[in-house]
Amino acid sequence: MSNKDPLLRQLILDFPSQPEYSFSNFIVSDGSKIAFDAARQFCSDSSSFNTLYFFGSKNLGKTHLLLSIGNQSASMNKKVLYVHGADFVKKTDESSNGSSREFVSILSNIDLFLLDAVDCIEGKRTSQERLYLIINSLIEKEKKIAFAGNFNPAKLKNTENYLISRFQWGMSTELKPIDDKTTAKIITKLAKDIRLILPEKVIEYLLTRMPRDFISIKHAITKINQASYIKKKKVTVPLVKETLNLP
Repeated sequence: MSNKDPLLRQLILDFPSQPEYSFSNFIVSDGSKIAFDAARQFCSDSSSFNTLYFFGSKNLGKTHLLLSIGNQSASMNKKVLYVHGADFVKKTDESSNGSSREFVSILSNIDLFLLDAVDCIEGKRTSQERLYLIINSLIEKEKKIAFAGNFNPAKLKNTENYLISRFQWGMSTELKPIDDKTTAKIITKLAKDIRLILPEKVIEYLLTRMPRDFISIKHAITKINQASYIKKKKVTVPLVKETLNLP
């Protein structure tokens, strides 16, 4: 589906899209192994479940897995659409000026629907009704749907029970906080991707000072790389302290 369609502009990612989001590029931890394995199985034509729901704190890899599913499925000639929850609400709420029906029709006639940030539909009754129709339509056609949200679907607030039951039809799996070993792997990989050399002492220091979410880690590595380049210095603990303003 082309992004040139005015209805879908900024809502849909063409697949294959953003090759950095792939299964081969996802660093698996003890807390994400079940989710990772489920995502790969979900892409198979022999998958035993047609809906998959990822949940967990922000920046643990839920969107990465959704987009990896999209890229993998597209390589199998599947028609895939990705929509962020906030955009879904904009297109299906009561003020959508008649475009809601067309939007629902489009999403009801694809092979795979990826809905990110499901929490955005909390309290949005009209959007919940539209999503319910889409889910039913796709399941009847034996198509697939993958969701991602911050909370276990059973704990969503201000969400209709009939929709929660749909979220729980297939498989739900949690992504848990990243452990030290995996964090070190992520730091090393992000540095390697931009050809930045990080001594072991620097990695050990970062493990004791940095937040454990992917976005924070990536931001820190980018800043360290920029500081090293501008100052024409190798990366050291003092350089990292100064750059990231850490104790």
